[in-house]
Amino acid sequence: MTFNRDRKNFKKIIILSVFSLIISSGSLFQTSADEVDSPSVEYINGSQYTGIESIDRTPNENSREVENISIKPFEFTPTKIRSNSKRDGANASKFDPREKGYMTGIRDQENLGICWTFTGNATLETFLKLKGYGDFDLSEEHMRWWAKDNVYGWNIGDTQGSTNETSVGYFTSWLGPKLEKDIPYNGKLTRENGAKKPANYDSAPKLPYNVTGVISVAADKTSVKNAIINYGAVMSGYYDDKRYMSSDSNAYYLNEKLGQNHAITIVGWDDNYPVNKFNGAAKPSSKGAWLVKNSWGNYNTERGYMWISYEDKNILSYTDNYSITQVKQDSGQKLYQHEYSMTASLADNTITTANVFEFGKHEALQGVMFASDSIGAKYEIYLIPINGNETLNYNNRILLKSGTVPYSGYITEDISNFPLATGKGAIAVRIDNRANNRKSKIAMEMNVNGYDMFKAKANIGQSYVLRGGTFIDLNKMSGYAPANLVIKGITKSYQGGKSLAGQDRYDTAVKVSNDGWTKSDTVFLVNGKAIADALTATPLAKLKSAPILLTEKDKLNDLTSKEMDRLKAKNIVIIGGKDSISKGLEDKLVESGKQVQRISGDDRKDTSKKIAEEVLKIKKVDTISLVNGYKGLADAISFSPVAGEKTIPIILTDNKGLYSMPEDLKDTSKITKSYIIGGLESVPRSVTSNLSSPERVSGINRSDTNAQIIEKFYPSDKLDYVFVSKNGQKNPDELIDGLAVGAYAAKVSSPIVLANSKLSDKQVKALENKKISNITQVGLGPNSMAVTELLIMKAGIHTDIDTKGTNSDNSQLDSSKIDSLEVNSKTVKNFEQKENN
Repeated sequence: MTFNRDRKNFKKIIILSVFSLIISSGSLFQTSADEVDSPSVEYINGSQYTGIESIDRTPNENSREVENISIKPFEFTPTKIRSNSKRDGANASKFDPREKGYMTGIRDQENLGICWTFTGNATLETFLKLKGYGDFDLSEEHMRWWAKDNVYGWNIGDTQGSTNETSVGYFTSWLGPKLEKDIPYNGKLTRENGAKKPANYDSAPKLPYNVTGVISVAADKTSVKNAIINYGAVMSGYYDDKRYMSSDSNAYYLNEKLGQNHAITIVGWDDNYPVNKFNGAAKPSSKGAWLVKNSWGNYNTERGYMWISYEDKNILSYTDNYSITQVKQDSGQKLYQHEYSMTASLADNTITTANVFEFGKHEALQGVMFASDSIGAKYEIYLIPINGNETLNYNNRILLKSGTVPYSGYITEDISNFPLATGKGAIAVRIDNRANNRKSKIAMEMNVNGYDMFKAKANIGQSYVLRGGTFIDLNKMSGYAPANLVIKGITKSYQGGKSLAGQDRYDTAVKVSNDGWTKSDTVFLVNGKAIADALTATPLAKLKSAPILLTEKDKLNDLTSKEMDRLKAKNIVIIGGKDSISKGLEDKLVESGKQVQRISGDDRKDTSKKIAEEVLKIKKVDTISLVNGYKGLADAISFSPVAGEKTIPIILTDNKGLYSMPEDLKDTSKITKSYIIGGLESVPRSVTSNLSSPERVSGINRSDTNAQIIEKFYPSDKLDYVFVSKNGQKNPDELIDGLAVGAYAAKVSSPIVLANSKLSDKQVKALENKKISNITQVGLGPNSMAVTELLIMKAGIHTDIDTKGTNSDNSQLDSSKIDSLEVNSKTVKNFEQKENN
């Protein structure tokens, strides 16, 4: 049965405000992003709304304000579907899919009032068979139990009835459907009479296809016919009263508008269906009828189907007329979501919204699903990384796709394996419908007065609206909570990868040491907040086969102390002066029986000279390198594995190119090669005058310099390791993880990759053809995005993102069949509580 909206004092909310998105393929337009302000909250009631919602910033004196958001009547609009095709199809006077073998078997709901489950499944089954995916019998029993106990917001009794939004929410949640053979229908018992949730409710396999597109179909005959031709079926409902059924139960016509109390599936039509077939209590004035698939078994000579007159006052009279437009084969993707029902919409002149998710390890974004009725509006989809405890910041957005909203409903935009950082991140959607002089809208779920079968669930920190350039938590805004946006992320997890990441930098350095050394007589000790002291320590640490560990100034870090004990370290080399590691801590190390050596200079340049002198005591060198010790910290980290492996002392310069180095390194008879790491703005050309065979290795930024180092010094097509560390772009202090792993990378002849998000184009070029055995993340943070990208590359999968907004070729609508889409306002309906079987 359906929930009769006309029999209830029902108001369904459509909140107009900001917009997140999941966009469909086939978009046509690009648009620039800007901020949104003054969104409004609007409600749907059961009456017909025929006005066009045009842009208007003038306050309505009759509206009340909730945090500057006005509340006023509004309508969700369906899609008019048009085709200019002359082929046999929507232009035909009759279409019966049974004659073409498009239909699945007839079903029987028996004693239960859950016709909405049968209508939803029939619509999807027909689409799957029409498109060649197979002949499936889907489980109504699984959908029935999915919609109980408010687990997903829904709590629908076995005789209560519901709306077609329930099955749409079920399909787009990807939590179903499942198959009848695994979870068979129990239509004899209600829950109150002893029915139990199936034992294999969770464990039974799903249908191998996921629904990615649902269109809201306009009620005019042309739109419904086109929907049937293209998608197989349209969910709808009518008001069932046995007095208006024909004597043979094959034809039905009711001439009074009473609402709807039974859900059915429209699958065909006959423009010439005779008037005299309708011999119930009323007779239409004109011929023509819809072919409807019912859920009462083979109860008539039409074998479970019947004909409902075009003139019937209740069929197609509400807004829940849906068709499935697209499915995709399930290949193990995960769907991130916060909502399970499209009960409302946010709208404004332009609207930008976002959902925040906690993404798993090594996941790539493969699609975004959203819902809107802003047909023809321009949209943009963004990923917004959130690093650590940062707040959601619109300025950090990364454009993934842009295009045009193709229809009203659920839309999915394909994304080409965009790597995600592990942990919090947001998917944002911006919709701009100003060119059409209409409001920009995105769907959401929230509680609706009189719609007690659904209770929204939402938490702070899930859904956001952009206002004045700042994201505001939707569930902190008066009049909204609990509410969440219809923005879903489709991800795929990639296996492999290794993590050397602790809870903090000290723990990370310990994990690097633990992975790289089973035992070491010597340990280098560095202040965890004084990276400059140890920038040049890697060549010396490599010569001594020693890990680099971190500590506080006055107290030996507990984790570091335990790691030194595990290594059985006897010798401690302190890098930096007493302002970095205090004399008191040094004395305690000596008292514990350690041999302690301190290497420090008057400044970081002098310290690099002193470290080079220690290198020369152990091994002769013929190559040196120069790096800016103030602006080139990242360059020094990038080069450190090379310097360690090849014993190339790193000499730090100041911003003017001044430096100090041991006399032996000035001897051109001994030093035959010099590398300058970084561009001219970092290390000026003047330094080359006193160097032997100088060669500059640099890019336009730290990422490209990193790529140039990898290309030059790691030419082999095979690498044992790649260590991915944060690049310090936002905070130079984050380079400390790269410092800690430098000696390990030198030990295994492998590069450090510096990244704070995706790899740069130059980094991709340097690494894409290499076979990497171990892709290792060093330290927690957004560098996990680059690790995922490397895993995708290793799997040989395309990862490019079309940042210009060109959509993929997988269009939501078959353009050969449908040539235009129009907007039509329509009636909002409630499903009823009583069904006449």
